[in-house]
Amino acid sequence: MNPRPSAPIRDLCRLVNGRAFTPADWTETGLPIVRIQNLNDRQKPFNRYDGEVKDRFLVADGDILLSWSGSPGTSFGCFVWDRGQAIVNQHIFKVHIDETRIDRDYFVHAVNSRLDEMIALAHGGAGLRHITRSKLESIEIPVPAVDEQRRIVARINACLQRVDEIRALRQEADREAKALLPSSLASVFGELLATCDTMTLGSVVCESRYGISRKCDAGEDAVPVLRIPNIADLEVKLADLKYCALAPTELVRLALEPGDLLVVRTNGSADLVGRCAVFEGARRPFAFASYLIRLRLDRGRADPTFVAMFLASAHGRDAIAAIRRTSAGQYNVNSENLRAIQIPAVPIRWQRKIAERLRDQESVTRAIAAQQAARMDEADHLRAAILRRSISGR
Repeated sequence: MNPRPSAPIRDLCRLVNGRAFTPADWTETGLPIVRIQNLNDRQKPFNRYDGEVKDRFLVADGDILLSWSGSPGTSFGCFVWDRGQAIVNQHIFKVHIDETRIDRDYFVHAVNSRLDEMIALAHGGAGLRHITRSKLESIEIPVPAVDEQRRIVARINACLQRVDEIRALRQEADREAKALLPSSLASVFGELLATCDTMTLGSVVCESRYGISRKCDAGEDAVPVLRIPNIADLEVKLADLKYCALAPTELVRLALEPGDLLVVRTNGSADLVGRCAVFEGARRPFAFASYLIRLRLDRGRADPTFVAMFLASAHGRDAIAAIRRTSAGQYNVNSENLRAIQIPAVPIRWQRKIAERLRDQESVTRAIAAQQAARMDEADHLRAAILRRSISGR
C-alpha cells in the first residue's frame, strides 16, 4: 500500500491563541470562557466575561479548537465546538483550516491521532506540560484527497459510535455495581431498626477527641496525619499524606489505634460531613487532623465496622443530616451530637457477623468497579487505535 501524502499542520491551517484572562476578569454574566476543562468535561461550569472581545477570540458552533497545554493524557486534544458563542481562553488555539485541502472533521481526527507525538514534544513537569506553536505546527498528518478524507471520517465515526456504545454499557454496569453496597446497607439496617431496640452511639463510645489543628508541613520522618481526603469509601486511604512534628505527650493523646473510628466533622460539602472509616493500623504511629473526630469504642459492645457501615447507610446519613449544622458556609457536627445518634442495639456477635457479610459484599463491589475501570481504559485505547490506524491508511 502506497503511503498517503502528508503535510505539516502549518501548511493546512492558521492557529490563533486564545485571550488571556485572570480570575479578576471573571463576571457573573456575559459570554462563557472556553477553558481546557470545558473541552474535556462538558459538566464543568463556565467562567464568564461581559467586556469587549476582539473577533479573533470569539468561537461559534462548528469552529475547531485545539488545546495545547495541561496534563498529558487528559488536556491535549482537538475538538469541534458545539455549545454556542463563547470566548477562547489562552492555551487553546482557534484553528482556521484551508478547506480546499482538508476536511474539518478529518483534520480533528488526524490531529487527535497524533496526540502521543504532541505530548512527547511538549515540555514542562509531569503534571503540567505545553507544546510550542512551532513544534505543534511541525507535526505531519496524512492528507489524501478531500473525498477520501470524508470517506475515512464516515468510517471512523461508525467505529467510534460502537466504542461509545460499549463505554455507555460499561458505565451503566459501573453505576449498578456501585449501587449494590448502599442498597444492602439500607436493607440490612432498615430491618434492624424495625425489629431491634436501639441505643445511643455515646453509650458505646469510650472516648471522643478532635485532632491536631497545627499546620502539617514537616518532612516524612515526622508523624503522618490523616485528613479529610484520607477518609473515603469506608476506608482510610494512606495516600497524599501530610506530616507534623509532634511531642511525645501530643502523640500519646493523638495516636490512632486499630479499630478507631474517624468521622469527618466539618466541611463546605454537606455530603462529606459524617463520612467515616475505621483505622486498621499501620507500621508507624499515625495522628489525625482537627477536621476529624476520633471515636474509640467499647469493643465488647460495639464493632467499629458495624458502626461505620451504619453511619454510611441511608439511615445513618439521615441521622447525621438531622444533627448537622451550618455556619459561614461550613457544615458541622460535634461529638456530643454524634453521641446522641441512635444505632441498632444488636449483640456484639451479630454485629461482627453482619459487618463481615457486608465487608465481603464491599470487596466484591470494589472488584467489579476496578474491572469496569480497566474496561473503560480499554475503550479509550480502542478509540486511540481506531484513529491511528484509520488516518495512517491501515
